[in-house]
Amino acid sequence: MTSPVSFQPLIHAAVAGQAARDPDATALVWRDREIGYGMLEAAANSYAADLAERGVGPGQIVPFVMDRSPEMVALQLAVLKLGAAYANLDPNWPVERQRLILDLVAPAVVVTTHGQWSERFACFLPAAGGLDDAARRARPFDPAPVPPDAPATVFFTSGTTGVPKGVLSPHQAVTRLFGPQGLGGFGPGHATPQVAALPWDMYAFELWGQLTTGGTVVLIPASYLLPSSLRQVVSKHGVDTLWITASVFNLFVDEDPDCFGGLGHVYTGGEKASPEHMRGFLLRHPGLPLWNAYGPAESCMITTLRRLALADCDMPGGVPVGAPVNGTSVELLDKDDQPCEPGQKGEICIAGQGLATGYLGQPELTREKFPTIDLAGVPVRMYRTGDMAVWDHDGALHYRGRRDRQIKINGLRIELAEIESVAGELPGVRNCIAFPVNDADGRPERLALVYLVPRSDADPPGPPDGDPLSVHAQLRRLLPGYMVPQTVRGLVQYPVTANGKVDRAALHEIVRNSRPAARARGATRR
Repeated sequence: MTSPVSFQPLIHAAVAGQAARDPDATALVWRDREIGYGMLEAAANSYAADLAERGVGPGQIVPFVMDRSPEMVALQLAVLKLGAAYANLDPNWPVERQRLILDLVAPAVVVTTHGQWSERFACFLPAAGGLDDAARRARPFDPAPVPPDAPATVFFTSGTTGVPKGVLSPHQAVTRLFGPQGLGGFGPGHATPQVAALPWDMYAFELWGQLTTGGTVVLIPASYLLPSSLRQVVSKHGVDTLWITASVFNLFVDEDPDCFGGLGHVYTGGEKASPEHMRGFLLRHPGLPLWNAYGPAESCMITTLRRLALADCDMPGGVPVGAPVNGTSVELLDKDDQPCEPGQKGEICIAGQGLATGYLGQPELTREKFPTIDLAGVPVRMYRTGDMAVWDHDGALHYRGRRDRQIKINGLRIELAEIESVAGELPGVRNCIAFPVNDADGRPERLALVYLVPRSDADPPGPPDGDPLSVHAQLRRLLPGYMVPQTVRGLVQYPVTANGKVDRAALHEIVRNSRPAARARGATRR
């Protein structure tokens, strides 16, 4: 293995540098076909010329409505070469959801292989010859000059209005994580599967992490990875670096803990870590680096990171999320925006090269969430996450839940994190989520608790540790009556979204139809 040779803060320039250095090196693997950096770069130049003729230029946003493919990667590089930013829409989203976003962007052109938008927008459909045709007709193309903080991509996260929030992220937010001082497992000789949902920021992690440093990306046609398919890409294509959300990681550890064999780095995050699953992994794979990551899309992919040790799984407050990554700083601020001392809980506020430009079409929300805060007399642009945490005395960050997880039922304030903390200490409760169940007007009317149980306890002959009735009875002894969840469910696994995170809407459906303290046999992927 060799280290990435150089650092270039522009995504497309970094990929072009790898193509110039070793054009025959494998950039992409698609359905067992290997595509070299030289071909990828040539196709990107052809597509850039095509899109320039259709009016794409600096500062624009180009929506993509197409499935994962090598052509998509080359077209995104083409957009970046033109000084524009790309925005991936999921082709499986409802048409009305797509329309709302496209109307917001008002693009000069939509890149798509789906024909439903051709009457409403100017569309670019890649030629049937694909990457080969584009590479054959390549001609020199000079990229538009843009700075590292120029927008490169739009990530979509859930929004309170029912329309996804578009997070506009710059080149440097992606490239800061990679290169000579970057994360391990990226560069020549390394390979990563690209399976994350297209609109999500971890799509950029899986794709550009390797392509900007000279590694290989294995594009996965399916929308999710299974333990069996992980084994296959490791043995067949040399995949050694993996990103996996916490919920899916837990599922893999439960179902097939040996499927991680052959990997060199495992990065996980997106949700609060399960100490039991982390411990199980570390005991099974003692020499394999396991990294616990924290980071909202507004700070692009990863903000803090920690390589875990067994001792981390026994910490009273849960598994730590580590220290800030390269090009990123984190402050914990109290209610007066003053820095917190070690052990003092505060809001995670993030600064540095990873910050988004703002929210697409939402200037007021951008000003609210990305204020300039005075820190020791220095004005610093920051992102207010709404997440709470504490520093320990060794400089590691410990996540403590959401600031806005305080609710009221019958006029009484309830901290959901407190319920989870108490329930999480009970025998048989491996990982738990407390949440309110709302009435028809959207007001919280009762509490629910769901948690993971071992498969052997999913439908036992008698009430073992982790039985919902037993858990409910213990919570009645440990919590005030108004904080005791009326509905308690034990699940073999959580339902998950396309991003691999816990599907909160599905959990609400599960408990909405439940009797108090009922048992569930399990849940499935949605």
